[in-house]
Amino acid sequence: MLSIRFKRILTSVQAKPIINVLIILVLAFVSSYPAFTGHFFALSNDGAIHLARLESLYQAFKVGRLPSLVNFIGFNNSGVAMNAMYPWLTMMIYVIPRLLIQSPMLALALGFFIMNTITITNSYLLAKYLGHSRLITLLGLITYQFNAYHFQLMYTRVAIGEAFGYAFLPLVILGLFKIWNREKSGIFWLSIGMSLVANSHVLSLMMFTILVGILETIRLSSRKMDLNELKYLMLSVGLTILMSFYSLFNVIDWILHNKMVSPTPALIGLDPNHEFSRILSNDITESATGAHMGIAITFILIYLLAQLLSKTTGSWRYWAIGAGSIFILAQNWLPTYKLINTPATLIQFTMRFLTIVAMGTTIALILYLNHNNWHMPATAIFISLFVIIIGLTGVIQFHSQNKSNYLWSLAHHHSSFIVNQFQIRHLTSKNYYKNVQRMDVPDYHLKNPNVERAIKHALKRDLNFKNANRLNKKTVAFDHKSRAKFKFISANDQQVSFKLHQSHTKALKLPVIGYKNVNYQIKVNNHLVKYAHSQGQLKANLPAGHSKITVSIANNSRHGWALFITLFAYIASLLIFSSHWRIGARH
Repeated sequence: MLSIRFKRILTSVQAKPIINVLIILVLAFVSSYPAFTGHFFALSNDGAIHLARLESLYQAFKVGRLPSLVNFIGFNNSGVAMNAMYPWLTMMIYVIPRLLIQSPMLALALGFFIMNTITITNSYLLAKYLGHSRLITLLGLITYQFNAYHFQLMYTRVAIGEAFGYAFLPLVILGLFKIWNREKSGIFWLSIGMSLVANSHVLSLMMFTILVGILETIRLSSRKMDLNELKYLMLSVGLTILMSFYSLFNVIDWILHNKMVSPTPALIGLDPNHEFSRILSNDITESATGAHMGIAITFILIYLLAQLLSKTTGSWRYWAIGAGSIFILAQNWLPTYKLINTPATLIQFTMRFLTIVAMGTTIALILYLNHNNWHMPATAIFISLFVIIIGLTGVIQFHSQNKSNYLWSLAHHHSSFIVNQFQIRHLTSKNYYKNVQRMDVPDYHLKNPNVERAIKHALKRDLNFKNANRLNKKTVAFDHKSRAKFKFISANDQQVSFKLHQSHTKALKLPVIGYKNVNYQIKVNNHLVKYAHSQGQLKANLPAGHSKITVSIANNSRHGWALFITLFAYIASLLIFSSHWRIGARH
């Protein structure tokens, strides 16, 4: 009898991880499939930018070399420093499927499936650590994963960098909770979370660093922080820097050597009226003023805030207050125009705070249910299904609208801008490469210092994002008229080629950005020529007649040594953590 019971217990213990893995994979599939039904994907402008980044990475790894830090694929083939300024290491979850699968659309779908698997796994780890039961854990991870804003990040804005930030924030918070509970493993989790964010999206790194700073300041002011906690935090900072050394070094190196145009400076707040109407219609179409978390999560947040009136104890209260406060700050009630031309405009949209609101709401819900010893399976199933249905129907509705727009465009004249937009944003295997080449952005071009002051004054007069974007483009030091003289031939991850015909020999500005810290190589009709930097571009003497000009950065450093430091730090940390975990498990 004892041996039979022991076998049943052993089987149950062994089955739990398998069940957990199956639940995670099923939820990841459910989260990904609606965005690719019908063999198409609804692409945004940001999405086209990431397709160009992905293609550049794929082309490099396909031939067995590290990606160059300048992108000749996409962005008008002008050689913008996108790989240097926009960390790419976590993009490998999209690159690897592309290397293994011939279809770029299927590879893209697998990339999103992997991203959803990562997000669910990370939120499960946090929910499991905080929750007192499997029911609470499941409800917590579903609340975070199926938040409508999460799907807006992935499928309507296609803001891959921010979606990575959303995916790794649970690890950051898990690390903090463990450090607050005097667990050394918190150093590892906090470092892993912050470094993965740093290797994905610099703006998210800045936001989360400020968040951690605020949380620790609160603990310091309430006298909960001790020297041991400070020690763990400092170790986490050091380890994070090592784990993200490659990405951070590239960004700092480019900033120190070049004065570049930043992403459009703005601070567009959420409009409560617009937001509320979109919540009721479950509309997740891309909108800077109408982004939302969905009616299910919004109701959960409102319920938790209402409970503050009757519940006077429990740590959940602070997280609910925090989430509610940040949500209010994200609205356009405050005079944000006073922050124009300050570093605050790097945020661009206050809707980005919804990632932190989503995290705070999830934590508050888990701790609230713990506090009330909650165990109501029927209610948990109802809430989970409600959250999942609201999240997925928003994606399905948006996906269907994209298809309707595409079908409408087929019956109308192709010269219309809106018709072209509807067709190109209906991403399929047929127009995939056309989308790779579609976007050109002012971000990370060299800056024209002569117009910067005038632009700053103009921004103060009008906070509209379209106007801000138009003004930001004027700060670019690039002669677009001279570009018309050149005809694009081809490009790969490390070089670009153009054709030119001119009647006389003379020096011309090439349609390539001329960064100060890049070792360019220019060939004209297969002969190396000297070049100069001129008003943000490269300039070279070009002969009369027909010429083929090739600009290459094949000999430029890709900072492989910095990448080695990053990878070594990850491997060493994993080995140390796993050995520490095994020793702890024995005891």
